[in-house]
Amino acid sequence: MINLLKIFLGILLKLVPLLLLLWLATPAIQAQSRNTSVNVHSSKNGKTKISVKNGRSNSFSLEYEGDISISDDDKDIIAISKGGYFEVKKSAFGNRRRIYMEPGAGGKLIKKYYVGSSSISFETEGRKWLAEILPEVLRSTSIGAKQRVDRIYKKGGTYAVLKEVENIDSEYVKTAYIKLLLQKKPNSKNLSTILTVVADDIESDYHRADILKHNTKAFLGTEATTTAYIQAAGAIHSDYHKSDILKQSVKDGNISQSQIKSLFKITNDIDSDYHKSDILLTVLKNRTLDEDNVNLLVSTSRYISSDYHKAEVLKAALASKGLNSKGYSAFVASMSGIDSDHHSADILKDLLKNKLNSDDLRETLLLADDNISSDYHKGQVLMNVAQKQDLQSGNLPVLLEAIRGMNSDSHRASVFKQLAKQTFSTDELAQILNATSSFSSDSHHANSLLAFAPVVREKGGASKEAYSKACNTISSETYFGRAMRAIQ
Repeated sequence: MINLLKIFLGILLKLVPLLLLLWLATPAIQAQSRNTSVNVHSSKNGKTKISVKNGRSNSFSLEYEGDISISDDDKDIIAISKGGYFEVKKSAFGNRRRIYMEPGAGGKLIKKYYVGSSSISFETEGRKWLAEILPEVLRSTSIGAKQRVDRIYKKGGTYAVLKEVENIDSEYVKTAYIKLLLQKKPNSKNLSTILTVVADDIESDYHRADILKHNTKAFLGTEATTTAYIQAAGAIHSDYHKSDILKQSVKDGNISQSQIKSLFKITNDIDSDYHKSDILLTVLKNRTLDEDNVNLLVSTSRYISSDYHKAEVLKAALASKGLNSKGYSAFVASMSGIDSDHHSADILKDLLKNKLNSDDLRETLLLADDNISSDYHKGQVLMNVAQKQDLQSGNLPVLLEAIRGMNSDSHRASVFKQLAKQTFSTDELAQILNATSSFSSDSHHANSLLAFAPVVREKGGASKEAYSKACNTISSETYFGRAMRAIQ
């Protein structure tokens, strides 16, 4: 009994790996039969070799040179240009078949048929096999593509060609047929239909992009085709190919302002910060946008995670025309997501090159105070405010609050010294002098007050009183005396 059990276990152990291999192999064969792959190699001397894998039993290879002419029923080759040839091979279940053709005397084709290594009469079996395999060859390769597109288009127009495209498995061949169809200069309605097929029936990002780049100006000729074009571009998954298409449409086409909005929507779906910013920069460089689209572009920049790339776009947007108050709100919202003090300060300094209204200046000061932690970078921004902006519209207290929020006495003093170069009312001057009490360093405190001494001497009265009160917070007698003597 024990011996029988050992024999049974031994047999079972031998069968398990075999059964496992068979189980693993089954889905692989099914997956392979559902996919068609075409490998094309063209040499410099004009020869083309094509290998088509369409399941194990439907794989074949061919080699040809010259122009190949196909019969109207797609079942025979009727002509090959001088010096050319055509050869197709197929092996299935140990059965190898091959057809070879070349031009003979008087242009008549020499046609040879082989089964294994044996030559068989072409007219008996070869013609029958060619009629079987040639339609498959034509739908898996671009052989005779121009001739077929011309013939199908002549009979049924754009829709007939697109119907044939549906029957083609290879996306390489689909692309070749659609590009040939585009040479027929379809009207706007047919172009929109072609673009729908590109979006729905072409799965390869490479081939979809290849078609969209092939005839960009025609695609962007009308509102309807441009909309369909942008939708087809939106169906591309690859950030690289999608951005390439959108950038080319911006450069070559006449996209309307309303269609630009669709372009921005597609841009939001791009994951790569580099490609996303590249599209927005291309728009800013090549388009004159209305206010709404400048604002929308700034809003779109919110979806850029990289501080560097976002800063690039925002600075370019600042250099463009059309950023209004509505857009400024979007600008501030986009900037609030920047972590880098360097990039935040760099953008705000560019912004401050222009005179801002009271509300926009307030937003800028609050953003600088909340979003920039570095005293150096914050000081640079506040100095720009003190130098170039009008603070007499209620924003002086906001600036002084931002100064108080700085830890560095050195950078704080630099801002006060810049303020001393501007003109203020007696009340505003008193506010500034009172704000100097936030210094820890007597040296920086005194030096900041000294910058205001000339104007205080000139104004006298309440200004002198405010100055003296500020001096009383200086602990060092030396610095106290120096500051006080400056207004006497």
